[in-house]
Formats: sequence, C-alpha cells, structure tokens
Amino acid sequence: MMRVTRAPALALATLTLLACGDIAEPLRNDLYEWRLIVPSGATEDTIHFHWARSDLPVRVWVEDVENLPELMQRAIDTWEAVYLYREFQAQRVSDSAGADVIVRGAPAPAKAQLGATRLNSALAPECSGATDLDVSPDLSELRLPIRIFIDPVTGDVPNLQRCLGLTTIHELGHALGIFAHSPNPTDLMYADPEVEQPSLLDRETAEALYHLPPTITAVRAGPVPLE
Repeated sequence: MMRVTRAPALALATLTLLACGDIAEPLRNDLYEWRLIVPSGATEDTIHFHWARSDLPVRVWVEDVENLPELMQRAIDTWEAVYLYREFQAQRVSDSAGADVIVRGAPAPAKAQLGATRLNSALAPECSGATDLDVSPDLSELRLPIRIFIDPVTGDVPNLQRCLGLTTIHELGHALGIFAHSPNPTDLMYADPEVEQPSLLDRETAEALYHLPPTITAVRAGPVPLE
C-alpha cells in the first residue's frame, strides 16, 4: 500500500530535480546516478533511457549454456516485480533474430563492436559480465540489440551458480536502463556486486528512471546476426 501512494510523489520529485539533465546536478539521497555520461564534443552529456510502452515486452534471447535461460528468467521476474504499474516487462524468445537483447554465456569480445559502449561488471573469480550498448554518434539512438555477455569460469568452481545468478540480474539491470554503476557495495548495481537481489536504493532508482522522458530511442537497423 505504501508503494501505491509513494510512486507519483517519487516521480514528481525526481522530475523536478532532473528535468534539465545537468550532469552536475545532485541526485536525491535515495537515488544514485544511473545515466550514462559520455563525451560530447569538448564537454560531456548524459544518456537517459527506458523502454517505451510500445516496445514491451522486451524480447530476450539467451544462449542455452550454464543454466543461463533459467537464470535470466529469474532476472526478468526480479526486475518486473520492482514495477508496480508494469513499466518494464520482458520475455524470453527462442529466435535471436528480432531479439531486443541477446545474452551469451561467453567472454565479451576483446573489443566492443564499432560505436558500442561497454559496461563491465561482476569481476569476480567465479564469473564476470559485460553489457554492450551501441549508441549513435549524435546520442539520439540506441541501436538494438543490446548485447550481454555472462562469462562463467570453466570447471567445478564453488559459488559459480550464485555468481552467474547475481551477474545475470545485474546485467539485465543495465539493459532496462540503469546504465551507470551504483557507488554502494550494498547495491546489486554496484560494479562488482555481492548481493543477489535489488536493494531498496536499486529499486528506487529503477522506478525513478521510468518516470522521466528518455533522451535516446531504441531502434533496429536491420536483421540481427547470431554472432
């Protein structure tokens, strides 16, 4: 019941604070900086993104290795539960062609594809993760698909499944619009997360970003290659 009355107030307060998109503008204490700060000429700019209602459910293709499909389904269920009004929804699909998000159980390529921004995370001994965002030079378009890489260590490694689970939820957090890392080790969206579920601060931030107009639009340039 508290969330029903809090959500509109949260949206209004956040809109008042962040509407100008000034990267120097302080955030509220119950939010962290989720926007991606990127070079823009001689200065810097921020990218703010969330999926439009017309894009939902977000289509997610997952490589069938290391229990990743089941872990990604748990990740989808976890983030969907954050949103009272179903602002974010996703579903797994069996065909990578046309997917909005592609998840691979492999190391991220040594070099991100041309134009892509890489968000590295979960640099644990058991596994690591990365998300590639392909942003247009004018910072107006997010070219789909978003590519997620979950890299499991080979062999019988203790805590591997726990690491894969929290890393999968973390990387999906990037794909839903949390482009920056939290500075707090107690948050799931910390760069090297230890917690397995979104914290209250993660949840507040995830909710707030879906109540602001995005600065960038998701577009698809053409067919998605499997590799």
